[in-house]
Parts: sequence; structure tokens; C-alpha cells
Amino acid sequence: MNSVNLAGRVAKAPETRNDVTTLIVATDRVKLREGKTYKDDSGYVAKDTEFHKVTCFNGLGRAAATRDVGDTVAIHGRIHYSRWTDREGVTRYGCEIIADNIDFL
Repeated sequence: MNSVNLAGRVAKAPETRNDVTTLIVATDRVKLREGKTYKDDSGYVAKDTEFHKVTCFNGLGRAAATRDVGDTVAIHGRIHYSRWTDREGVTRYGCEIIADNIDFL
């Protein structure tokens, strides 16, 4: 089964080409030290942030294009890996989430 659920915030302005919109979504998780959460230098619980490339097609892409940086989204989709050769002949790899549904929270 290839299923992905993300809840995070839009980290970069959406980019659209021909009804295909790409979002960069940031998700956080708490950092652990010796199995426990801890506070960083600013006094907040320490967190790691990951950034995910999310691709949306057709009507979903048009709706995603209206989002602003900082908006909260919940995404259901699938993970997609790709491989290509660049102009210099180097094999490159990529990973993205293909969105099936987005809830704008």
C-alpha cells in the first residue's frame, strides 16, 4: 500500500504550470534527548522540520494555487520516486507526494 498523510503548513508560495501546482509543505516533530522532549535556547520545545514537495493536478492544482505561505493543510496522497539523467549525464533522483486530496484548514 502506498499511502501518505501529511498535516503541515505551506512553506513556499505555490508554483503552477498547466494546472499542475507544486507546494512545499513543512511538517514538525519534536526532538528527543535520552527519550524525552527538551527545550531549545529560546525556551520552546525543540523540533525538527521536514519539507515535502507535493504535486497537485487539475482542479486540485488550481485550488492549491490559491494557498498562501503559512496556511495549514492536510494532504492525503501517495509517494512517487523518479529518476532522470541531467544534461551532464548524471543520474538524478527525486521524491514527491502526489496529492489525491487536500483539506485547507
